[in-house]
Amino acid sequence: MVKVRIWDLPLRLFHWMLVALVSFSWVSGEFGADLGPWAADWHQQSGLAILALLLFRVAWGFVGSTHARFSNFVRGPRAVLAYLGELTGRATARPVVGHNPLGGWSVVALLTCLSVQVVTGLFISDEDLGIEGPLAHLVSGTTSDRLAEIHEVNVLVLLALVATHLSAIAFYWLAKGENLVKPMVTGRKSVPPALADAAARGGHPLLALALLAASAAAVWFVAEGL
Repeated sequence: MVKVRIWDLPLRLFHWMLVALVSFSWVSGEFGADLGPWAADWHQQSGLAILALLLFRVAWGFVGSTHARFSNFVRGPRAVLAYLGELTGRATARPVVGHNPLGGWSVVALLTCLSVQVVTGLFISDEDLGIEGPLAHLVSGTTSDRLAEIHEVNVLVLLALVATHLSAIAFYWLAKGENLVKPMVTGRKSVPPALADAAARGGHPLLALALLAASAAAVWFVAEGL
């Protein structure tokens, strides 16, 4: 086995910052009434930070390093079914350097669900909770209420996806003997020598900084109410 680079530094920082912000957003949203008046404001700020990260991740999915790109891990139904067959033991399991076909779609699902959550939050207006999204003035009260309902229901979908994600990590660790967390910390993974050429290329940190700055500027524009 040889160690190869699979996750670039910007992607790893994105991942762990997203974990921290989503956790904080859930706590501040779920227990905001008990935490105090500051919780609503910080919940909104956390949501805006998540939006900036999501904009960055979408852009990085096209110009980032090899295994960060959507073209590398978003596969068709045939590839997903074939991989499921390998997991259930009907075929010889092949080592995967980056995201496997099933994991690739879980990434898409999580990013989509998070996008729905933060976008709906931009339009929520609730005087009782002291919450008013920066774009709430652009929609009617009825529309704002409907988006608030989606915001409340979608968080349950998000929690289910997170639980599935954590369960998958545990499954690979306990059943397959593969630690998926360590590579997301170190950026490197042990693979057979035949896959050494699959090491990630590209993903320069300066490009990532430029994209993150552009994402933050776009979110600031949104936060100011357009």
